[in-house]
Amino acid sequence: MILNFIFSHLNTIALGVWVAFLVVIAIRFFRPAWLRNISYSKLILIAIGLNIFYGLFVSWGQYHVWASANDFTRSLVNLPLPKEVPMSYLFEWTRPLFQNHLGYFLYYILGRVWLNIFVSFLISGAVYLLFRVWNSYRGGFIEKGPELLLILMLISGFPDIMILIPLGFIFAILLFTF
Repeated sequence: MILNFIFSHLNTIALGVWVAFLVVIAIRFFRPAWLRNISYSKLILIAIGLNIFYGLFVSWGQYHVWASANDFTRSLVNLPLPKEVPMSYLFEWTRPLFQNHLGYFLYYILGRVWLNIFVSFLISGAVYLLFRVWNSYRGGFIEKGPELLLILMLISGFPDIMILIPLGFIFAILLFTF
């Protein structure tokens, strides 16, 4: 009963958790004396952990729903990935990973859940390194500014991060000009 409620409202629950985490980050930024014990590195690790926990929970939930629903969905859990499924030549080397009894499920979950998480980590890390290098050579950021941006990028996730980055630059230019 409670599991059905969680699965039905998973997006709302995840959004609520991210908003609560964002409130903690805002308190840490605007009133650092209130949360002295929570460093930005801890907040980064919490954001990474929340992303990984979400991926693990959704993966388990998808497996649970498919394994317990009906014969058709149970067959999707026990089906190897058919050879006819097209794969990019860059990822053709991964095809043997999907030739076991969980092959179709793994392919589905990697494409629907984990790919977004990995791309989010990759883009967030690249932009964070860019801002760290920029900050070390040119300066101009507030104290712990790149770390704060990394946390915000990890919260927004992929593909929303592709909107957050240009929007942030636009607001920075507008703030600078006015």
